[in-house]
Amino acid sequence: MNDIILYGAFDRHNYGDLLFPLIMQRVINREYPEKRVEVSGLIDSDLSEFGAPKTISINKALKRAKKDAAIILAGGDIVACNWQSAYGYLLPTTIHPLYERLTWRLPKLTDYLVSRKVGLTSCFPFNLNKKDAGENRRIIYNSVGATSVSNLKDTKDIAYLSEMINNADYVTVRDHFSQKNLQNISVPSVEIAPDSATVMSTYISVEELTEKTSSSTHSILNKFKHGFIVFQISQAHVKGNTEKFAREIEKLYEELQLPVLFVAIGKAAGHNDIAGVKNIMSMLNSNVIYDSYLDGSIFDLMNIIRNSSCYCGTSLHGLITSMSFAVPRVALLPKLRKQINYMKTWDLPHMPKGINPEELVSAVKIATSTSNEDLELLSQKLTKTYMESFKKLTEFIS
Repeated sequence: MNDIILYGAFDRHNYGDLLFPLIMQRVINREYPEKRVEVSGLIDSDLSEFGAPKTISINKALKRAKKDAAIILAGGDIVACNWQSAYGYLLPTTIHPLYERLTWRLPKLTDYLVSRKVGLTSCFPFNLNKKDAGENRRIIYNSVGATSVSNLKDTKDIAYLSEMINNADYVTVRDHFSQKNLQNISVPSVEIAPDSATVMSTYISVEELTEKTSSSTHSILNKFKHGFIVFQISQAHVKGNTEKFAREIEKLYEELQLPVLFVAIGKAAGHNDIAGVKNIMSMLNSNVIYDSYLDGSIFDLMNIIRNSSCYCGTSLHGLITSMSFAVPRVALLPKLRKQINYMKTWDLPHMPKGINPEELVSAVKIATSTSNEDLELLSQKLTKTYMESFKKLTEFIS
């Protein structure tokens, strides 16, 4: 019988989603070593080859947990995430486009069928009703995102979500935009706390990172030991900008003489980076020194970003990793609300965000001009702020 269920989108291969249970288990084990923790997703999964904890399905977890267990929604943009999207991200990337086309016409039917397949009755997969969660179980939202709330149009969905969040035992969101979205659906008193992955540099030592980093990644880090730029972009977001980014990366290399390491942070359907970075690499001229890391191990990616001179990308958790390890960063593309909203809430004011291709060179120069002291102080401040928020959970999980 388990005391705590960590629940979220931990069953898909996406860097940020795999970070949450890894970090949260460590935080809970250090603060509450007597508690037994179960990691749960929509389905059973085993992504341990990438450094992630295994998951059991939420249906199984609810059946075997204590009747007064705490359910912690451990992070991610999960408020108002619908069944159609949540299940679609679990499908093979070859099937996902067809699934989207078929389900787009019948979203409500899709939501109903998928939720019943998973074994739940809740209108949204990560916003559980008491019928699913259990009457005596406490529900905690831990520094989650609520970006999708602004997309809701159905009054019944809005009323349901408002009721579920208001009935939760404790709620924190990770940025001001999420806070405002919840206020707009009559959820008045929601606190803000940094993303839980913020504390990774405290809970994962350099020694552990070094030990768990693959030999091939160590070879790249050794080759680029005098500095390098990390560049990441998803396939969906690079469309229309591939050649522009290639030309700007050439300029960046020419001016800074820093090699570029292209990384794939997401492999799940809808989050795939591999095609995006490969397309850019194919357009680079022969003068640019670069390499790529496309395997997707949590520890490899963390160590790559930790050792880099600057991280440039569309991944929120690539940015959060750089914030945790005091690495300069550049958030790409102005249309990506989630990344921009988070940085506006927590990052240094001058750190570049919403950057178009033609702004890349100047943005990297601005980011890398930041003093190490300022980067370190911010990392320490965010860790302290998150832990102060986490400790408020004591009355709900003790």
